[in-house]
Amino acid sequence: MEEDIKSIIEQFVDYLLPELTPYETSLYLYLLRNSFIKNGAGEIRVGKRTIAIGYGKGSRGEKTNYAHVSKILRMLEEKGCIKVGDANRDGTLYIVSLPKDILLVAEKIASLLPQDTEEDYFNDPEKRREIFERDKWICQYCGEKVSPENATLDHFIPQSKGGKHTKENIRTCCLICNGIKSGKTYEEAAPFLLKSIQERKTRSHK
Repeated sequence: MEEDIKSIIEQFVDYLLPELTPYETSLYLYLLRNSFIKNGAGEIRVGKRTIAIGYGKGSRGEKTNYAHVSKILRMLEEKGCIKVGDANRDGTLYIVSLPKDILLVAEKIASLLPQDTEEDYFNDPEKRREIFERDKWICQYCGEKVSPENATLDHFIPQSKGGKHTKENIRTCCLICNGIKSGKTYEEAAPFLLKSIQERKTRSHK
């Protein structure tokens, strides 16, 4: 877990931080702290007023208000850092993306890879297994466990948009999520992925 957090911090500082405003940075870190770092999962359900309290004060020492939090959340969603789900009495569901899963970060990482030494992690059986083991046989979109029988690999940046078979661009994926995301960017697929995740959770609780 320490190594995971180290990678998250490095990717955030090196690639995502330059793309965020100070307010976006503070709120993203607050959500990241209370999702992945606290629970090991990318979901957090919380009310905006609770966020405002935990978010702290502005540059003038004033408390952050509901409207300001709403504005920053929209800005983070536009940049692909979070996805906003349904709301109930316990608050709104937020799906927090790790830096490596944010398109603008993935594109930066891909652009830095040496093009002439590119390895194929999609077609090579041994390298495919390396990806599954790296991701602990967990779908990187819905969080469900997969097996050798139903595991697939997905190009985070689609091949149709220049995505390569590189280690950084390949994700472990379940059959359902792969069918939904197929050929789409994460931003395009996210609403459909979120809907599918919520429907599967609802069915599992019946």
